[in-house]
Amino acid sequence: MKLEWMGAYRDIVGDFYRSANGYSQICKTELFGDKIRFSPYEVQIMEHILEYAEQHKNMKWYAERLGLSQATLSKYVRKLVDKGLLEKYNREGNRKDIILMVSPLGLEEYERYSQQMKAAIFDELFHLLDSISPEELEIVKKVFAIYGRWHRESLKSPKDRPVSLIKVEGR
Repeated sequence: MKLEWMGAYRDIVGDFYRSANGYSQICKTELFGDKIRFSPYEVQIMEHILEYAEQHKNMKWYAERLGLSQATLSKYVRKLVDKGLLEKYNREGNRKDIILMVSPLGLEEYERYSQQMKAAIFDELFHLLDSISPEELEIVKKVFAIYGRWHRESLKSPKDRPVSLIKVEGR
């Protein structure tokens, strides 16, 4: 089957797939950190916690924002806490509401990581993005938003699908 339906966008679609495939191969690998090693998944979690630290968001909010299941986020938070990169707190009067904060060691490691990544990758990317207008930048954001949601939507179960029940014998 030929791919004419993608038209002039075939190369871009291919680049999206290559990027996603490459990321999926390394996202759990501890590639970063000087004193403590951490993975790209763990970087994203720390970045979100740093970005919203003053708002004291709970773990459910972070899971939704990152597009991770609550179980996956909990697994990585546990690893980050065990490594000393995150700290967990309870909101006063609500022991179920877990609030996450990046520890001083986590902040130190993240600052080093961000300087290294900015020089290695993001300076070039940001320079390229600086060459487009704010309107074009909004289009780029929308492209990534559309691409970023297709996989989450495909994981949802179809709405209003009839449920078939099978009786368990002997109970």
